[in-house]
Parts: sequence; C-alpha cells; structure tokens
Amino acid sequence: MSSRQYKVIGTGTPKLEGVDKVTGRAVFGADVKLPRMLFGKVLRSPHANAIIWSINADEAAALPGVRAVVTGADFPVLVSGEPGSQGPITEANRYHGQEVIARGRVHFHGQPVAAVAATSAEIAEEALDLISVEYEVLPPILTTEKAMEPDAQLLHPELHTKSEEGTHDRPSNVAEHLRFERGSADDGFAQADVVVEESFATQVVHQGYIEPESETALAHLDGRVEVWANTQSIFHWRTNLATILGIPLTDVTVYPTEIGGGFGGKETVRASALCIALSRQCFLPVQIRFDREEVLRATGPGNATRSTIKIGARSNGEIVAIQARMVFDAGAFPGAPLSSAVRRVFSVYRTPNLLVDAFDVVTNKPHVAAYRAPGATPTAFAVESVIDQVADALDVDPLEFRLQNVSRPNDPMLDGALLPDVNLVEVLERVKAHPCWANAVDGPNRGRGLALGMWTMPGGTMSCHVALNADGTVTLVSGAIDLSASRTSLGMIAAEALGLALDRLRVSIGGTDTVSHADGSSGDKVTYIMSVAVNRACDALIASLKDRVADRFGVDVDDVSYDAGMFSVEEVPEMRESLVDLARRSVRRDGPAMGFGSAGEWPGEEAVAPNAAAHVADVEVDPETGKVQVLAYTAFQDVGLAINPDQVEGQMQGGATQGMGWALSEEYLFDDEGVLLNASLLDYRLRTSLDVPSIGAEIVELPSRDHPLGVRAVGQVPIVPPAGAIANAIHRAVGVRMRVLPMNPQAVRRALDDTRP
Repeated sequence: MSSRQYKVIGTGTPKLEGVDKVTGRAVFGADVKLPRMLFGKVLRSPHANAIIWSINADEAAALPGVRAVVTGADFPVLVSGEPGSQGPITEANRYHGQEVIARGRVHFHGQPVAAVAATSAEIAEEALDLISVEYEVLPPILTTEKAMEPDAQLLHPELHTKSEEGTHDRPSNVAEHLRFERGSADDGFAQADVVVEESFATQVVHQGYIEPESETALAHLDGRVEVWANTQSIFHWRTNLATILGIPLTDVTVYPTEIGGGFGGKETVRASALCIALSRQCFLPVQIRFDREEVLRATGPGNATRSTIKIGARSNGEIVAIQARMVFDAGAFPGAPLSSAVRRVFSVYRTPNLLVDAFDVVTNKPHVAAYRAPGATPTAFAVESVIDQVADALDVDPLEFRLQNVSRPNDPMLDGALLPDVNLVEVLERVKAHPCWANAVDGPNRGRGLALGMWTMPGGTMSCHVALNADGTVTLVSGAIDLSASRTSLGMIAAEALGLALDRLRVSIGGTDTVSHADGSSGDKVTYIMSVAVNRACDALIASLKDRVADRFGVDVDDVSYDAGMFSVEEVPEMRESLVDLARRSVRRDGPAMGFGSAGEWPGEEAVAPNAAAHVADVEVDPETGKVQVLAYTAFQDVGLAINPDQVEGQMQGGATQGMGWALSEEYLFDDEGVLLNASLLDYRLRTSLDVPSIGAEIVELPSRDHPLGVRAVGQVPIVPPAGAIANAIHRAVGVRMRVLPMNPQAVRRALDDTRP
C-alpha cells in the first residue's frame, strides 16, 4: 500500500521536537541540574594491559570539597550463574561490570579504575591526581592475529572458545567461533570457471555522535536510586544498573534525557553506574560528563575486521560457491557483532554451496559497541569488492551479475531462515533505469561503483498507551527513546488511526516508573514494532469510546462507527457524538478514557521484513595524491511504507554519510602501547559538509507482508553499502583494488604506487 493512500502518513512532516532542540529548550544529559549536585570525574588507566596491585585514595578522600571516592572494591563481584536482577548473572554481565570499572586488571588504555565526586569539577580533577595506583604493566595485544597465536598471552584466563562443538577445554583469546555451512564449498569451487579470493582489513571506528555521555544519579537513604540517563534504552539501563550494582530492580528509576546521537554507541551503561556508586556514599546527586577525548578513548566504538573472501562462479554467471573467514576484533571484552553481520551480508547472494567461519577475538583495545547495522559495513566492503572482481573476470556488467545472483523471496539466509519478501531484484531494476547508473561517467580518473546491503528485523517488544484529554486532544506515551524523530512518525501513525490532525496529538517519553516496558531504540525496531503497538492502543481507545456511545444511546456496540473524530449510529442521524464531547464527559462523569497497546516480534524460521538497499557512487581520484572525491551519490532503499518521507530520506542520507566516513577517512590510530593517538575530532577525521556531495535518496515502497501497514525498517541498512560502492568506484576510476579501510589518500597512493613500474 502506498503512503499516498493516507491522510497523515506519507506527508513530509517537521520533527515535533525540532523547535525545542534548535532553540536550546530540550533537556540533554548535561542540562540536568539538581540541588547540591556534585561533579564526578573518572581516573583512567594509563596502560592498555596491566595488573592492579593496589589503589590508595586516602589523600583524595581527605581533600576539602571531595564527598566520595570509589574503586572497583566498592562494586559487587559478579559471578556467572548467580541470581541477578533478571535471572542468573551472565558472562556478559560480568564483563560489563569490569568495563565500568576495573577489578584487579585493566584491559585497555583509558579503562576506569576510580572515580571521585566533589563540589566543583576543579576539585574533582585535583583529587584524581592524589589517587595512587600501583600497576604491573604487561605487553598489550593489539591485533587479532597476535591474539589468536597458540602461545598468546591470555587477556582473560577464564575465557574459553564457544563453538558448535561446545565450550573448548583450553583457555583462549577467541571468545566464539561461528560456522555456517550449506552444501559443499569444495565441490562448488571445483565446478567454478572463475574463482576470486581476496583478503581485507578494516579498522576501529567511532559512531561519531555529537553529544558526549553526561549522566546524573541520586541515591536515597531507603536504597532507591534515580538516574537521568543518556541512553538508547531506559529499561535495559535499569536492568544493567541493578545487576552491576547489586540493587533490586524495583529500586532503580531511570528518566530519559534527550540524546544527541547514539547509533548503537549508547546501549551500554558507563557513567551512570559510577554516578550511583558515588552518590550512595554521600546521598547527594552526582553528575559525570565525559569530554570528547574520554568518549573516543574509552567508550564503545565499531569493530575492526580481518577477512578472506572466496567466490566462485560458472561462465554463465551463476555463483556456485562462497567461502569466508571473518575475524572480528571485540576489543577488551567478548561481544563483537559477528552473528548479526555475517547473517545478513552473506544472505544477499544465493548459492548452493557456502561456508562461513566467524571469530570473536579479544584484544587490548576499547570494548566495541554496536554501530548502525553492527559489523555489516566492513563485511559488505569485502564481499561487494569480490563480487565486482568476479563480474570483471567473467566480463559481465556488475549490475547484471548482481541481478542474476541476488536472493529472491523464500531463498535461505546464511542460517537457514527464509527471506519471505526480499526485493533486491526490484531495487536493482530501479537502479538500472535511473540516470545515476544509465548515464556515462565523464572525465579521466573517474569511476562509478555499485554495492548492495540488506537488513532484517532483530525482534523485540514495545508498548504504549494513548489517553484522551479533556479538550479532545490525545497524548501518546511510551518508553521508546527518540533517536531520530520517532515521536513524529509515531504521532503520525496515531493521528492516522484516530482520524485526527497531527497537531491534536502530543507524544511523550516516560521514565521506567511511569510507562510499561519498551525495548531499546536500536536495530530498527522502534517504528516497525511500536507502530503496531500504537495502532492497537488507538483501536483500544476507540473501542472503549464506542462502548460509551452504545451505552448512552442504548444500541449494540457493533452499530456504532467512528470516523474523523465523530461517533455515529448507522441509519440514525440524531445519534451522533463527537470525540470532543466524549472527552468532556470523560472528565465530568464517565471517567478517563485510555487505550493500551503492545507488540512483540520474534523472528523464527523466517526473516522478518527484509529491507534491501543499493548504493551508487561516482568518484574522482587524484593519481598524484591519492585523494578520493565523491562526486555523486545515490541511495536506493525498499522502505515498505514511508511514514514520513522527509525522515526516511534523512535516515538514508545520514547512514550513507557515516558509511563514507568509514570508507575514506575514519580510523583509530594506536601506538605500540595501545594508546589512542587521535582522540579528538581534529585528528579523528569525520566527514564534514565539505566532504559529502548531495545524496540522492530514492525511496522504494514495496510493502512488507509481515507488517499491518507494510512498514520495513529504515535506519540500519544505509550504512552497509557505502564502503563497497566507493571501493568499486575507485577501481573503475584508476584500476586499483582497495583491500583496506579507510581508503584515505595515503592508502590509495600506496596502492597506485604498487601498480606502477
């Protein structure tokens, strides 16, 4: 169903909260102010790998103005299998607690080892200098190759590799080995007329959100704690804080602040756990603000990869085998996104023979966090590069080669789940007919590249309620954090369901004590799942009001209809009552009117609502300097139904921009001791408006059969194709195949030099 068939859905709509944000009225983490609030600061490890023999904070605690000092000794020891806030404590919980503050050993440069709270930021900084820590420094392991050597130093002696064979007996720096297999890769390659095998490397990158973490906590004498959180998930925050600090879940209340960007980087508790621990010593509110250096140095970035991709095809263009070895650098603790990445990326192309091995490896770098389609950008860079090489070897147009081999509906994914209504073919046909592909590339050292991406719903649960106000307006309340104007899209869905203008709706986000459960704002689930909950809540509200109308007029409720704010009884014109009249009566006599809605999506044997994307990049390469300029960029994406086209275009353009940064300039640079050398936005090279061309956003609306409105997710997949598209464009421009990200001028120049006599 096209968005043009609706009255509110499908219209370009400004963000409901936009004015507050641009005028400074919106309350972000650093805007929280509480009486007698203290300033928290964090002491961080100067070493990437070291044993902590002792910490002496007596002088810091005695400094006038200091109200609290905490170290790892002030946090409970988490033991896997013991009871936690929501079931047994997991290994992930245990490692998360160590990431918040070190316990006996540090695993990355910048890891917190102590924190202080004082009456001023200056006093807190002075107190940090008075804390004495005795370290035994160990050599850091900074590459997955080194970490995987048989005699490598163990970063976590208790860590054992998990695989399909079970948990291995011998400790290792490999946390997990996933293997996916279909048919026989060896047999497939034996049938192939062309086989291409290449190895690739990508670096650690950061999400680049504008707002550094800033959180506040207040502990009460009765054990309760309140948290003002810079988070993508208030309920996930509450659970993790309760687990890490050993507090009953019901004693933790989390209030969301506005969030100045997250992209997956703010799914993990950091500052607020330290705030609570400090506040529990003095029972005063404590706020910790990370500066930009702390954010880059010691919060969760996107992961690095090392990979080898091998693809074989027959002379008729059919891919007969794909094999891959993917190594994901998890940083200091296990948890790289290998499963989410390889599951989607290696499901874009159909083949009877497939073998993918993926490894989760720990190193002495910051522990990685999710970053928009976690792990898929570097994975797709490798796969899409080899796909182009196979097409070249067969002397086939790269778009036609993809058209022949992309997955169709009911094809299996990597793990055997079925793709019910994937539309990669339709998206490619749109590309084929578009001027961005059909028109020739003009000029020397210019080239055009194409790459694909796909994402599927990861699942989750959402809930909300809608309340009728006394003036006939409606308030929609949920616990889903607004990262990208989801208040606007959800308000539009409610307005459509209720037959009201959008200005008759108010959308609010509550705290954990005032709303029912909503999963985190991540993985594209907010609009997809919450829209179902919103429709159900609106249906419940209308049904309850129909009951009131039927009771008043003495008719059967099935005879009552509702349309655009008016209730009526069929064939009885005088039996009519407006929503406004019912609202007034609800306050005076009938009681409040409210509707509740919830929805859950848990993918089983089929993938849910796959969304396909294809990106086309035109570049110009300076052969003398290696600089790559993106001249034109067009993103195509199947969104199912565009609730707010302006918002959809913004998501597509934003993801493409981040992908360009990953492709061309962004990387963490570590020295031999594991110290991050470019921990500032002067040295960490984000894209600016001068680096990014106008990005065409071609919205494809092919409704998903899995969603009542036909919606597909939007936000994840736009970051997947850019690196592959740009790499392929560079090859078309100057004939070099880039195998390392970022493809900055130095890297491109080296590649060009390697091709010259």
